[in-house]
This record gives sequence, C-alpha cells and structure tokens, in this order.
Amino acid sequence: MNDRHLSPGNRRKEQNPAYGLLQPFLYGDTVTDQQLWSAAVERVRTDYGALPPALKMQLSELSAEIMALKARHQTAVAKAAASDVCAECKGLCCRFGKHHFTVVDLLGYLSAGRELFSPSFDNPVCPYHSGSGCLMEPALRPFNCVIFICEQLETGLEERARADLAGIETSLRRIYGEFDHLLGNRFANGLLITFQRALDSGAPLFQDET
Repeated sequence: MNDRHLSPGNRRKEQNPAYGLLQPFLYGDTVTDQQLWSAAVERVRTDYGALPPALKMQLSELSAEIMALKARHQTAVAKAAASDVCAECKGLCCRFGKHHFTVVDLLGYLSAGRELFSPSFDNPVCPYHSGSGCLMEPALRPFNCVIFICEQLETGLEERARADLAGIETSLRRIYGEFDHLLGNRFANGLLITFQRALDSGAPLFQDET
C-alpha cells in the first residue's frame, strides 16, 4: 500500500491555519496515499472556500468551459467507435494515472457542486478506475486522460476530427494555464504532488494573483 514518510514544511509554525488539523498525522508519521488524498482534498476545499467571491466566480466559469470542451472531445472520439475499442482494451491507457488528477480537476468538482468520487490506491490499474470503468464522467476527467488518443483510436479519426481535437487540446491547455496564473501556483504535477510540495515548503496552495 504506497506508504510514505512525510516531512511537512512550516514545522515551527504549526498554528498556521493553512495547515489546521493536518499536522497531527502528517508530522513525521507514515501515511498512505489514501490519507494523503483525504488531507489534500480537505485542504483544497478549505482554501477554495476562503477565496474572494469574484475569483471563485471566475474559476467556476473557467471550470465550466473545461467541462464543455472535454464533453466535445468525448463526442468527437466516440464517433471513431471509442466505446467498442475501449471496451475491448479494458483500460490499458488508464495505468499510471495516480498523478493525472490535479488541483484544477478538483476545483471543477467543487465549483460545480458535484459529489467527489472515492479513489482506491490499492487498485493495480488506476486509483480512479473501478470494475466498470472510470469513476469520473468524461467532462470531469483529468486533462491527460481526456486528450490521450491511442493508435487504434487514431486510425479511426477523420482529418476533420483530428483538427477539432487538436483545437480542443489547445483551448484546454490555455484554460488550465489560466488557473495557474490566477492562483499563483503550478498544478500540472497532480493533486498529491502539489499538496506535498505545499507541506514541504510551508507555502499556501493558492496565492491570489488578480
């Protein structure tokens, strides 16, 4: 079970509200990825809730754009018989996806008021994968998961569809970059890594750059 020893930063400032109750079990203890996930989610919820209303509205609008683009991407790929191809493949492209889910993806759930799934880090395929497929609907899946097109799917795409997908990917990259700018951080490395780095450095997850 992916245990790790954490050495959180800000050790002499444990009263910092940005850390709250995370310190007792993260301070020098061995924790699992499941515990790290729960702590990271709670931290993002708290920090997101403290953002200015105008900024939260802006993030919500950007998240809605992301969801719409991902839905368009899914529709375009589905025309290449993605359901049949993926059903036969059974998720080979889902392996090594632990760090694909980012802070930006979590903010999509929070801003839309959607119930968050419960990952299983013991799953040998992917923490976000169940026996019946991905725990996330296409519009809320991580960027890396959405834009990946395997060779088998690519052969079924018409030129127009390829161009459309390329345009969607460009737009998604731009919007994800806007989150980095607005919140003063880089989120591409995934939720667990971003949270761990915040602990190690003592820095806040969000630094309002507006």
